[in-house]
Amino acid sequence: MKPILVLVTLLFGSVGLFAKSASPSGEKVLETFFSEFGKGNVAGVLNTFHPQTTITAVRNENRSENQLYGTYTGISGAEEFLKNMGSQLDTKKFQVDQIVGKKDWVFASGSFLHILKQTGKPFESEWALKAQIKDGKIFTYHFYEDSASFVAASKK
Repeated sequence: MKPILVLVTLLFGSVGLFAKSASPSGEKVLETFFSEFGKGNVAGVLNTFHPQTTITAVRNENRSENQLYGTYTGISGAEEFLKNMGSQLDTKKFQVDQIVGKKDWVFASGSFLHILKQTGKPFESEWALKAQIKDGKIFTYHFYEDSASFVAASKK
């Protein structure tokens, strides 16, 4: 092999200086998110979020403190989102049926059963998630569920 060809291969090839490490697929990012969530690994869950993430829990609006539904931003928002879920919900079942993606957009769906800690009543729903992936992390996260079922379970 000629020296110039070796140099070009090293500079631009898969082992070269300009080789770019591939980010995980959007599907893999969500698989990791759900896996860490299922283990109760808060640090692992938080590591799946982009520093400028926007989380929309059911509806896109400002929330009062400790309110579950609404918008959260950044890693501190992701921490608050997880804290609010943990303080309000006792998860009995969380099932992921499918994860599908195309480029930077990933969709997932499934079902869950929570017991609302405040009332002791069951909150059961099918759910869907739409996520945008940026730099191998969850950049936007929009979770959809049967919020009327949540309201019904919230009544004492």
